[in-house]
Amino acid sequence: MSPQALSAVRNTQLEAEARALYSSSLPYHNFDHIQDTLESAEKVVERCREEHIRIDAEVVYFALLFHDAGYQDDHLARGFATKERYSAALAEPILRRHGVSQAQLDKTVAAILATERDAVCVSAEQKAVRAADLSGLAADYPRFLHSSMCLKREHELLFQRTLSWAEWQTSSAEVLGHYLTQEIRLTSYFHDGRGESLFHKAVRSNLARLLAEPSEPTVSH
Repeated sequence: MSPQALSAVRNTQLEAEARALYSSSLPYHNFDHIQDTLESAEKVVERCREEHIRIDAEVVYFALLFHDAGYQDDHLARGFATKERYSAALAEPILRRHGVSQAQLDKTVAAILATERDAVCVSAEQKAVRAADLSGLAADYPRFLHSSMCLKREHELLFQRTLSWAEWQTSSAEVLGHYLTQEIRLTSYFHDGRGESLFHKAVRSNLARLLAEPSEPTVSH
């Protein structure tokens, strides 16, 4: 069975309910980010079809729609070890109301948790969600830079501390370096067995350009 297109499973009412869980006050982890990941996922699912990889587009859609839900909240104060576990908890009752089966819920929760920093992805759906979430790292440099600046502002907002440009470059090198040690073993764009896929090359190029910036760039918000 060929994978269904992600666009075929989208639900306007469900997206409206998900949107309410995101805050526009966050520069990066807002609903615009969700829309970006859904666009990326459409391409990931299409590549799966081309490379004859079976995948449940509905699970990918549900997981991405909610994977950063409640990001603005203090997840620890609510009893959750990670933001991703909190997001999954927010997603479950809404998806149940929409008639999603327990089996699909379980797969969706697992796919949301696949976006945790040190997650080990097993299923194609988990890999696709992680791939879509990280796709922005390999975007063209202006888009990558804009996202990086939004993340910096968001970090400063959440932690109430201004970061110097050097501190942000160091942090970015550590975070992206971590992701570059991993391979998302899904389609050939993300995995070639040597850590030199097109995705890896694009991220390395973006990181190198970011680290070469002599001072904090000015980008439009």
